[in-house]
Amino acid sequence: MTDEAQSNNGETTETEAVVTVLKREEVLSASTEERESEEKLDTLAVQAFDLTWGAPLRSGDCKLSGLVGGTLDKGPTLRLRSDGTAELLSRFFSTDDGDAWVVVRLVLSDRNGTVLFTFPRFSSPGTVTDNQVIDWIARLSFPAIFFSSVTGANMTYSC
Repeated sequence: MTDEAQSNNGETTETEAVVTVLKREEVLSASTEERESEEKLDTLAVQAFDLTWGAPLRSGDCKLSGLVGGTLDKGPTLRLRSDGTAELLSRFFSTDDGDAWVVVRLVLSDRNGTVLFTFPRFSSPGTVTDNQVIDWIARLSFPAIFFSSVTGANMTYSC
């Protein structure tokens, strides 16, 4: 397992997230109607935690670093929520125009390394100038039933 891997000539590279679990609760509001036609405001706490790569990921002349807190010395963060929503929070950089960061395979795994879920292939917006930096938040979803079992993530990528 490595925090950082480099790839040349457009090869795909695979890295695993360093499990940095930052649990938090986000409160979602929902209104319900009771028999007496009164509206009651209920709150539903959604748990969340982050899986963070320890260093920027590199592929050729591209780099994917952290967006959380504006850090460029760490890798991207995968934020998972108990409602089955997720976000890949990152900052994408390329020295060339026309590049995009391609997540070929992103998997969630449990403490035994068993793959729980594989996200479909997705990619960042493409660069339009040389030396462009793009703040990129990829909105994702996964079966919420896996939330409590996830302990790691593994990404295969190219640029």
